[in-house]
Amino acid sequence: MPDTPSARPPTAPALPATAVTPAGRTAAKPAGRKSGLKTGGHRRLRLPIAAVLVAGFGSLMLAAVASVLVLGLVSASTNTFALLNDKADLALAGVEVRVRHQLDPAREMARFVGGLIERGDLRADDSTAMTDTLRGALAGAPDVTGLAFIRPDLTGVRVGRLNGGLVADPFDMQGDSDIPPEVLDGPNRSAASWADPRWLKEAQNSFVTLYQPVRRDGRYLGQVAVGVSLGDLSRFLQVLFVEQGLNAFVLYDHNHVLAHPALVGRSFDFSGKLDGPPLPRIDQVDDPALAALWSSGVPVQSLKKRVEARSVRVLGSDYIFLTRKMAGYGQQDWIIGIGYRDGELNVEVRRLYITGAVGFAILLVSVGVALLVGRRISRQVARLAEAADRVRAFEFRAIPDLPDSRLREMARAATAFNAMVAGLRWFETYVPKALVLRLMRQRETEGGLDSVQREVTVMFTDIRGFSRMAEHMAAADTAALLNEHFTLLAACIEAEGGTVDKFIGDSLMAFWGAPEAQEDHAVRGLRAALAIHHAIRADNRRRVAEGRAPIHVRVGLHSGPVVVGNIGSDSRINYTIVGDTVNVAARIEELSAALQGESEVIVLTSGVTAAKGKDAVPLVRQGGRSLRGRTGMTELWRLVLEEEKKAAPPAGEKAAPTLSLPSPPDAGDGVKPALAGKDTP
Repeated sequence: MPDTPSARPPTAPALPATAVTPAGRTAAKPAGRKSGLKTGGHRRLRLPIAAVLVAGFGSLMLAAVASVLVLGLVSASTNTFALLNDKADLALAGVEVRVRHQLDPAREMARFVGGLIERGDLRADDSTAMTDTLRGALAGAPDVTGLAFIRPDLTGVRVGRLNGGLVADPFDMQGDSDIPPEVLDGPNRSAASWADPRWLKEAQNSFVTLYQPVRRDGRYLGQVAVGVSLGDLSRFLQVLFVEQGLNAFVLYDHNHVLAHPALVGRSFDFSGKLDGPPLPRIDQVDDPALAALWSSGVPVQSLKKRVEARSVRVLGSDYIFLTRKMAGYGQQDWIIGIGYRDGELNVEVRRLYITGAVGFAILLVSVGVALLVGRRISRQVARLAEAADRVRAFEFRAIPDLPDSRLREMARAATAFNAMVAGLRWFETYVPKALVLRLMRQRETEGGLDSVQREVTVMFTDIRGFSRMAEHMAAADTAALLNEHFTLLAACIEAEGGTVDKFIGDSLMAFWGAPEAQEDHAVRGLRAALAIHHAIRADNRRRVAEGRAPIHVRVGLHSGPVVVGNIGSDSRINYTIVGDTVNVAARIEELSAALQGESEVIVLTSGVTAAKGKDAVPLVRQGGRSLRGRTGMTELWRLVLEEEKKAAPPAGEKAAPTLSLPSPPDAGDGVKPALAGKDTP
């Protein structure tokens, strides 16, 4: 083809009908395939997606919920008693913790008072100071009923609660016949010890007492005695029954009761001689079921080894008692327990039946929801399949946008499909991929692509002597050379945000500043030209190493106003730019042929582009030149690297001769020198 720009039609097609691959081979269209797949000569059975979704969801939901429901009912019926037993065991543990919290303050108080005496802060023989200390300690511990200090001679001071107040008095146990063994054994012990329950006549109540020996420098000084009323413990269990509904009790042994809610307000006289501890018997508590616990109670298998379960039938009612032992408060292990009617088990059974009924209702609702969801998904998938069939038929304009969906995956699929169809619609008109993507973004943000006037920078490139090269090359080699060359140039242009407008034989036209506005379009164009300069030189070194001839490239740039928009006919349009700026850029690239010499690449730019480029690349002023078909002089600058400056012609060199060709119809009055009088940078 001719090497002059006059052979470049302004609206030449961007690509031929048959695409040329970079390797130089023509890409043929694949053979058509039938949509109906066959296996082994038989057509494969294809089911409607609606039926598959409905049947799949419904059957899976039915199987899952039904199996879980059946297994749940069976296991629940088997484990109901175990769960109740676990619940009772937790309740027993809670009762034990609360009982210990009621009694453990006595231990802390004994340690506190004993520590004062051991450190010498409180003298054991100072009765007045001892009384005040004991009174103050007892006032701050409502769980403790009495506090005393017993000297080695069995005399001492005691403070107790009586009729809502604190009473303090000295005492003397010398000569008493009923002295607790823990008092007499004090000098031989170093740790605190709980004594068996004792009856206190003055308080008309039974107590459990903790004795804490006190020593200083190894010498026995006496014992601190802390007493807790069993009546207070019964009141605590009554509060527990009111708040949580637990009928809890504490037994000293199988026959005597330490604490029970029914003992609150009851009084007993244990001043006489007793066969056992001064505690009420289980038959003296207003609890017939508890009275029959050990006599007629039937043991029940328990899953908790620490818990003993017994069933009692009294007056036509069944009761279940769960008991466990609690140690730490004397030689005798106490027994804590909880009793409740056997009918309370039926509550859990009724809950089991209610659970089964609710589960069956959920099963029915789940199947119904599965049917509804399956039908809705099938309709959306059917719309997607119908639109895909239209894509296969290349009916892009007839494809409606897929609606949004509440299902995330379907919504993403609809959005992606709509975007794909929009892209294919643009591909019916515009071929360059980068341009189509920009146009799609501009359409989304600006809402249209009307023709507008825009300030841009235009680039033209050409291969010098390409026609002579093509005469000695096969068609495939020629296509491969062009594909490699344009791929190299397009990469440099697109890296700077430029748009490749068209390929015209061995020439390329590109621009910056449209469709997206770019304030630095001249800088981008100059940087792309510099990148092309380096890329062509590097590619020539590779070609020479492979035994091929290098190629020489001319590049021309100019900046100015153009009309940018859709140009063409109703059936085929092209997004391009038109105007005098395009002609000037083409003439500058054409003029570079006279200045190139033996250089592999020559980049010429107008003074307008050089001024807007703001020293983006190294330029050398070439002076004013006359362009073909234009009047006046155009200031030109040449891209020259440091190593090429010696070979560049000086700024005052005689201008190249003007080519006397007629001016094109759209030529203006010429481009005035933009940088006249400026020195070379």
